[in-house]
Amino acid sequence: MKLTITEEMRYRKKVVEFAIKHDNNSTAARKYDKSRQNVKRWRDRFDGTCDSIRNKSRRPHSHPNQHTSEELLLIKKK
Repeated sequence: MKLTITEEMRYRKKVVEFAIKHDNNSTAARKYDKSRQNVKRWRDRFDGTCDSIRNKSRRPHSHPNQHTSEELLLIKKK
């Protein structure tokens, strides 16, 4: 899988760099029309690379009510 830097990630990096430069998340949020909470979240995760401010996956790690393989076989037989 090739990772590319999208325009959204460049935009986030610009917002974070502005917030760091001025040491104020609220000013950056107002200037770039984003919420202060988003700027803080991006700034906390930012380590100098665009990959650090990439969107995280929302996919669940497990499914507690998932059928077992035996149950799936019974379902297929019916």
